[in-house]
Amino acid sequence: MLNPEKTTLSILKKFETLSDFEKRKIVFWYDKDPTADEEGLAYIHDALAEKGIKLHILHNNFFATKKLLEADDTTSSYLIYSDEAERDPESNWLLDIQLYSSRFENSRISEIKSEFEIEGYDLDRFLGKHQQFFASKKRVTPFNRLYQKHWKEEEFIHGFLAVLSGSPTTDLKEIVRKVLINSLDESTNTTWEEISKFGLADEFWNMVHRYFGYQSDQPTLKKLFLSFIVTHITRNTNLSLKKYEAYSNSLSNECEIFIRSWMDNSKDSTIFDEYCEQLLADDNQLQKYLVNEIQKHEVSKYIEAESLDLFDKSIIRKIAEALQNGKEDFDTYLGWITNRKTKHWYLRFQNIYSALEYALKLHQFAKEFDATNISEQNLTKFFRSYTERYYLMDYYYRKFYYHYDKDKEKEILKPTKELVEKLYNNRLLDKLLTRWSQLITSEMDSRWNIELIDRQDEFYKLYVKNIINRNEKDKIAIIISDAMRYEVAAELQEVLNKDTRGTVELKYMTGSLPSYTKLGMASLLPHEKLEYNNQSVFADGISTEGTVNRGKILEKVTKDSIAIDYEEVMNLKQNEARERFKGTRLFYIYHDKIDARGDHSASEHEVFDAAEDTISDIKKIIEKLTNFQILNNILVTADHGFIYQRDDLENVDKVETGGFDKQKTIASSKRFILSEQDVDLMNVHKFNMDYVIKSGQTMFAYVPQADLRFKMQGGGKNFVHGGAAPQEIVIPVLKYSYNKTADLERKGIKYGKVGLTVTNASRKITSSPFSINILQTEKVTDKLQPRRFKVALWNRDGNEFKVSDEKLVIAESSSDEPAERQYKVTLTLTGEVENKFYYIRLLDEDPTEINKDIIDPIPFEVDLLIADDF
Repeated sequence: MLNPEKTTLSILKKFETLSDFEKRKIVFWYDKDPTADEEGLAYIHDALAEKGIKLHILHNNFFATKKLLEADDTTSSYLIYSDEAERDPESNWLLDIQLYSSRFENSRISEIKSEFEIEGYDLDRFLGKHQQFFASKKRVTPFNRLYQKHWKEEEFIHGFLAVLSGSPTTDLKEIVRKVLINSLDESTNTTWEEISKFGLADEFWNMVHRYFGYQSDQPTLKKLFLSFIVTHITRNTNLSLKKYEAYSNSLSNECEIFIRSWMDNSKDSTIFDEYCEQLLADDNQLQKYLVNEIQKHEVSKYIEAESLDLFDKSIIRKIAEALQNGKEDFDTYLGWITNRKTKHWYLRFQNIYSALEYALKLHQFAKEFDATNISEQNLTKFFRSYTERYYLMDYYYRKFYYHYDKDKEKEILKPTKELVEKLYNNRLLDKLLTRWSQLITSEMDSRWNIELIDRQDEFYKLYVKNIINRNEKDKIAIIISDAMRYEVAAELQEVLNKDTRGTVELKYMTGSLPSYTKLGMASLLPHEKLEYNNQSVFADGISTEGTVNRGKILEKVTKDSIAIDYEEVMNLKQNEARERFKGTRLFYIYHDKIDARGDHSASEHEVFDAAEDTISDIKKIIEKLTNFQILNNILVTADHGFIYQRDDLENVDKVETGGFDKQKTIASSKRFILSEQDVDLMNVHKFNMDYVIKSGQTMFAYVPQADLRFKMQGGGKNFVHGGAAPQEIVIPVLKYSYNKTADLERKGIKYGKVGLTVTNASRKITSSPFSINILQTEKVTDKLQPRRFKVALWNRDGNEFKVSDEKLVIAESSSDEPAERQYKVTLTLTGEVENKFYYIRLLDEDPTEINKDIIDPIPFEVDLLIADDF
């Protein structure tokens, strides 16, 4: 028998207390699955007798038992034991006595009821049907964590399914997701195997039907997944999916919330993606049908759909085709891309979208540039126009190829690439450099000088000398990044403004010509006189090559100086840096990523990757120098810029060099020849070097006009520098000053992220879906960053949880007009909402934010007059 001692103790507990109306205790024990044998009953009899309690065996002696309890012995307490099941009320002669008596159960059901404190007998048959579930602690323990008193059968089913699926909650959406992520094939789905084993398959499908409106005579997990996809498409597009209308679930609100929560789940979204791809791969007819339906509609009719990547592929194709066909509705196409940035598949296609975005901006720029009368500008104005606007052609071109190279599926972008290449080279670069060359010819008269523009060889005197000489405390660091052209510095300025507390100003200089490393680096050092000696540039008698020599040159102006490589600084820990730089006031820090890769034919096509790395590197070293409290004032500049064109260059782009005497050549590359020879050549600009070289030597710099190259062996030809193009000689000077928070506030500079507010006139929700209107209270500026945030309606009574789906919004408008900084967000309520107050929350998506709530949660009253689809 079962444990007689434990059983006896449980029985005695039933007799411990009498209620106010009881004079004795009568307890019935129907042991239908006999757990007590003769020996056990004897033990129980003796134990009860010691307490003055009598044991009476009930076995076809109902009348005698009734007479005993109501006539013969009305004072003794009794345990009435039967090894049979309780009779139905109609044939149970003892029912009237049982109604005022107690009951003892020693079955598995009684143990379950005891463990979960279940009172009454309403759940007995249900628990009997599912008692196998409770046979293992592996299931009972997690079930106990979920269980709440007074659960009914449906809540128990939810609990069973939650445990078997591994769901942390009894929310059916979470349970269904856990079931589906195991596998869409029932034969390999271990969770489904458990659900079927415990006889819960029908209950699962019944609940799915009631909760999501899914209907099928032969339901399967794969069909269920397809129904969520189809319901989402039907709800968010104007597509008519007649062939699959049977898969459109009736309760679309709940389906929408379910699919969005799965797509947004950081852990399980990859499985969702795999299923979508598998769904289309396994059913070619479905894919063809959807593609055909999508092609019938304008993008605006399906712009909000995001369950399948077919919509993104269609949008990408439409933009690419529009560019190919010469359509110029650029703002519309850019709006499509902006919309998709908040959608599920954006990350998968991010590089394609970004490449298209910069291709569109390049076309947009070209349209404006075509309308610009550049022939009326003089050399100085043209130079400044490049720093204000024209540099964007190089920036957009670089960003297009950066993202184009990153994407593995380039086939769809190949026509766009060809358009970008022709546009940049034939319309933009050719027009810009042709006019630039004309201005050089007409205004310079063989002397390299642009009026009213600072010169690179005066850099130290203009930007550094006053800081070093005004006292003995001020410090400054000059970061020189080899070949960092102006447009790269412009992006760096934007990054530093957004990501650091410093204030940033971007200025410019005319680079020394030829625009190559030796002369550019020398020009940036303090000097009275530059001269050439054996192809090296000397500053006041000291070679300018290498950090050791450059350090010697710096020491001549101040002993508290250092010339050091970028990597050496970055390898120092804080205490090491403070000790190493103690007392140092002047830093020249040398960085080389762009030129190092661009100057070699094997890696020249990686130059745009190197530009991205350069921006990241310089940001890191600035943060290190300021965070380590080494100094607060930093200048970032370059020795020269560069020209880069992706396509192979034809022979017509090259200038013959047969007219030069090699014996008189001092230095040369595809974009310049430095020579002691004085000759005049077609399509070549000639400059006397006495503008910068003061040694008395007679030297001339020869640079091909526009973007032409000298015909030479070796090296790369797509990445070049040394010439006089704006891309090569517009030298950035980025002034960075670190500010503490108090400094920014004192200066009245707003910093951080843009503010937000909810502008709904009414705070009542009467239908689902419903809209929330959000105003970006400030425009994006140099120091005010865009904000990525999620919007949802939350329950805040007790445990916090969402009662709507959640939408991602990117507040990034830089418009002065408030009307252009408004965002309308449509949300869908869950089926659990009641008519009461809930709260709209705007949660910052930045994982580093400590306080996620951007504004205080705003109460909204739900007052559903019509019960929508739930």
